[in-house]
Amino acid sequence: MKITACDLDKQTPAKTYTITAEGEAPVDVDLCGTHAAPIEELIQQAKGPGSAGQEADEPGPAPVPKRGPARKAVARKAAPAKKTAKKATASRGPKIMTLEEIEAQKKAKG
Repeated sequence: MKITACDLDKQTPAKTYTITAEGEAPVDVDLCGTHAAPIEELIQQAKGPGSAGQEADEPGPAPVPKRGPARKAVARKAAPAKKTAKKATASRGPKIMTLEEIEAQKKAKG
């Protein structure tokens, strides 16, 4: 049986952390919960929100899409064509026209 004690205060239990700085050799450090707390916090921040309690090598469960309550299909009357056309035109925004189209409209009106 192996018991790991904190390198700083000799408390047990402790976890071994391997810390590697870019361009330097890795360092193994055994830390108790108190001394490891800042490192654990940094790891959680690096993983991002919603990853508490998940290991980096273990993917979490697939997210389940949230849906509202089931709705019954309701038959609706078709709206008159004029109202539908007005609403669709108004919601689309201004019509983009070329200069040639504008000139043709001017000649047709007047």
